[in-house]
This record gives sequence, structure tokens and C-alpha cells, in this order.
Amino acid sequence: MSLQTDQNGMFIYGMTHTDELGKFLQHKFPEHQIQQTYETLVEFSKDQAKLAKTSPLRMFWKHLEKVYHEGVPPLQCHRGCDHCCHTGVTCTQMEWDGILKNAEENGIDLNEIVEKSQRTIKKVEEVIDAGKNLDQVDWHRLVINQPCPFLNDEGACRIYEDRPLDCRMVVSFRGVCESKKLEHAQRGVVIEEAVGATVIAKLQHDALPKIKRRKFRGTQPIKLLQHWLILWQDKQKGKSKS
Repeated sequence: MSLQTDQNGMFIYGMTHTDELGKFLQHKFPEHQIQQTYETLVEFSKDQAKLAKTSPLRMFWKHLEKVYHEGVPPLQCHRGCDHCCHTGVTCTQMEWDGILKNAEENGIDLNEIVEKSQRTIKKVEEVIDAGKNLDQVDWHRLVINQPCPFLNDEGACRIYEDRPLDCRMVVSFRGVCESKKLEHAQRGVVIEEAVGATVIAKLQHDALPKIKRRKFRGTQPIKLLQHWLILWQDKQKGKSKS
């Protein structure tokens, strides 16, 4: 397998397919280390959430922020550098709930977000209304080069503290990005990237009442932010009619 790395074998260049990143991480980290990290992070996030009286997901985010700022080259990403914010962003139900909580805490008007994002929301809505198999749709290509719904006019993220894993996995160590092609983005730096999605899926699974839990399969459904906004808007319309 050809691995695109720097001279230290640390990074993958640019935006790569999820499977390619997975293979890179499996090549870099031993299987037992990946499993141990996954199990430790699930329990750590739960335990720390109880102590801090917050959500397990927020505790996982704090941990991820910490490891990205310790033991790796300094991040070149900065406020207003928004090239990586012009692509499709997906997240799980748990991540979306965290975004809604952030919006509530910070007084973010989601109706305004929906209005400003009509161009991409309509594209996603057309696909949904057409009844197409969502697994066969290239969602990222559908909204590529369009700003994330939560990107403000200053090029900053409105819900930065609760941004999804999709966003946290695109970082830059070598230099400031110069285009939306994300050729400067690197991933595969820390072991948390190998287990992040599974940790979140497990936290979401365990948050359900035991009577509603099914066998854990290691993943949870994901949707584009535009899709979540459509569902949110539909829910609000339903409330106004009742």
C-alpha cells in the first residue's frame, strides 16, 4: 500500500477517502493499542462528564483538543482561515444534539442559519425528495465549495466548541491553506483519529435507555449538516401546527 506521508511518516497529505485514512491508521498503530485507546476514551468521557456535569461528547472534544496541542507540531490553523469550511460536513445525532445545545447557549438563530444556507439546503432537499438511495449519493460533492451553514461572515465557526469530528479531523501543520482543495490538510497524526468515530458512536449508543438499545455495531448514522437543518426545520413546523 502506498502511504502519502512526510519524512517522519506522520501525515496524510490532503483530503483522502475514509477507507484510505483507516488503512493508514491501522498501519501506523497496533490493533491492541487502538482497541485499548477506544475503551479508555469511552470510559474517560463518561466519568469526566459526571464530574464536570456536562456531556460525555464535550469531554471527548476537550481531550481531542488537548492531544492536538501536545506532542505534535504547532497547528497552523487560525481564526478566519476557513478554506476547510467549504465542503460537506457530516455528523451523528449526538454531535447534532451538541450543536443544538451550543446554538441555544449562545443565542444562535437557526432560522437565520437556514435562510443563509438555502443554496445548499435546496440541493440536499431535492435529493431527499427524489427518494434517492442516500448511501449512493456523493454528499460532499453535492455541496463542495459552498460555505458551511455555521460559518459566519468573518470566516469563523459559530459553533466552534461543538464542531463535529469531521471538522476536527482536518488540520494543518505545514502551512496556511491557500485554496479550498485542502491540499495542506493533514490527518493520521494521533491515535484518537483512529477511534474517534467509534467512540462517538458508542457514547451515542450508551446514552439510550437500555430497553431501546440494539447490539452495538460500531457506527451510527451520519447526515450532512444541511440535512439536519432540514429535519430541524420540519420539526419546528410541526410544533407550530400543533
